[in-house]
Amino acid sequence: MNQRQEKAAARIRELIDEGEAVARLEESAAHVTPYIKKKVPLHSWLVKVENIVKTTFGTDGAHYSQLAPILASDPERAYEVRKIVGILTGALDDLEGGYLRGQERLIAGEILDSVLEDARQLSEAGFKDAAAILARVVVEDALRRMCREAGLSDDQKVAVLNDSLRDAGTYPKPQWRIIQSWLDIGNAAAHGKFDEYTADDVTRMIADVERFLAERLQA
Repeated sequence: MNQRQEKAAARIRELIDEGEAVARLEESAAHVTPYIKKKVPLHSWLVKVENIVKTTFGTDGAHYSQLAPILASDPERAYEVRKIVGILTGALDDLEGGYLRGQERLIAGEILDSVLEDARQLSEAGFKDAAAILARVVVEDALRRMCREAGLSDDQKVAVLNDSLRDAGTYPKPQWRIIQSWLDIGNAAAHGKFDEYTADDVTRMIADVERFLAERLQA
């Protein structure tokens, strides 16, 4: 497995163990169906589970399709928690065995990380313009992948992709504005308008893009 896959697998193992601990919090009283009374650890775990499954496998695969109905039912009993643990266990097996179409997004993330690291090294060496162009390439590729995952057309100009993802609710308007600023810097660099941005702008862009990728393309 590559680094991203290993990180995702480690996170899933943690959540399997955490799920078993959450299930043991189930309490019962006379004439009352047993349920997990401590809601904070339960809900915290559920949020983390949904995040790892979405970011690692996407929402159109078998793992999320099995998970989503359970989450929608607002689970609060041990047997429901253990169903989710079972889904995580199956997901971990598939991830470690290499049986996932969804591994494409982890591999893609690894490649984009490598390109972004090249951009960072260029920036640190004083080549802000080449760094800006590489960083923009990373942003465009990420947006196209996100559009495909969201069922949106990716055969558009990159600014239109950003608009489409905002309109679809993939991310809010403030994030859309930030992404547009990245595209503006990259476009200026590509068209030789080097005085429209500074070296510090490029440094911030690379750091912000890195955080964006960490949120969207890995767990």
